[in-house]
Amino acid sequence: MFWVGLVVYYGFVALCWIGEATAGINHIPTAAFWYASFLGTFLIPLFMSIIYFYFPEKAEEARGGS
Repeated sequence: MFWVGLVVYYGFVALCWIGEATAGINHIPTAAFWYASFLGTFLIPLFMSIIYFYFPEKAEEARGGS
């Protein structure tokens, strides 16, 4: 699960960097708020915390753990 979260977060960062460098997304007035502030600090960490907690718990239940 660590590697999945690493790919999700740093993949998002790389996509934002590519978008700023090539597509000119930084010229859109509220784009930085949505992709950096809202997605980067709220939704992606929330998604990562869910997968870091939920999937190991389900795997432990499937193994018969308590």
